[in-house]
Amino acid sequence: MNPLVSIIVPFCNEEKYIADAIGSLLNQTYRNIEIILVNDHSTDNSREVCLSFTDPRVKYYEKFDIPNGRAYSRNFGIEKSTGELITFLDADDTCSNDRIELQVNKIMELGISNTMCGCWVQREGLQNSLMRMPVKHEDIVKGFFRQYNRTTIVGATIMAHRDIFIKYRYKTKFKFYEDWDLLVRLGESGEIRFVNVDKPLYTYMIRIKGTKFQQDWLDYNIFMRDCQSRRFRNLAEFESPEEMFTQLKKHDRLRYAAYRLFEKLIELKRFLRI
Repeated sequence: MNPLVSIIVPFCNEEKYIADAIGSLLNQTYRNIEIILVNDHSTDNSREVCLSFTDPRVKYYEKFDIPNGRAYSRNFGIEKSTGELITFLDADDTCSNDRIELQVNKIMELGISNTMCGCWVQREGLQNSLMRMPVKHEDIVKGFFRQYNRTTIVGATIMAHRDIFIKYRYKTKFKFYEDWDLLVRLGESGEIRFVNVDKPLYTYMIRIKGTKFQQDWLDYNIFMRDCQSRRFRNLAEFESPEEMFTQLKKHDRLRYAAYRLFEKLIELKRFLRI
């Protein structure tokens, strides 16, 4: 069995890096792929870079009539894809040439209909380190329910059957953490078997202090956790961090204070890593 794999690459103003990302996919040892490039309101020359690739497996789309954001882009790419399996690559990252082959092999071994496969991640650039994550399902799922050291599978690396992504779409109310929200919901469903390939197949390039040091990233971190908590308590989720903080400040000041304190602790923890 040789299933078609759709690799979705959303991008916004990545003219400097996206050629390397596409090149790393065209060099895959697993050849039955399609590369879905989703232009998310770019204003630079990313479009021209993408259109310079003539390989028929590269498919270029623009979504200027759809709101910007990674959740919208990933859902859009999933809709445009035709592969039985779907995975992702951030436009400023690359992956090893055996990434797709090894992940497909693992999914075929464990069951194509209900397996989600990630891999270890190599950080390069401003920080050089290897992210070794657990391999077994039970250990991966544990991370979804911890307050710290939660990352047991990386959202950009996941590969799974198309039907899973159709059933559990990325929630567009998330500006950040849309991938982690998806993983947590999949873990809660009990329908998915998680696994990581214990090799660094994905290279995450750390170039500058990006969105993870901004206030809105911290707000969405708390927002994602609150959504998870409210599902456990059978309560309706808020639609935005702004709504969450406003309502909690009015009606649940203890939880509001706890979230703000937790936010400060995350900020301090990241600051001390610099």
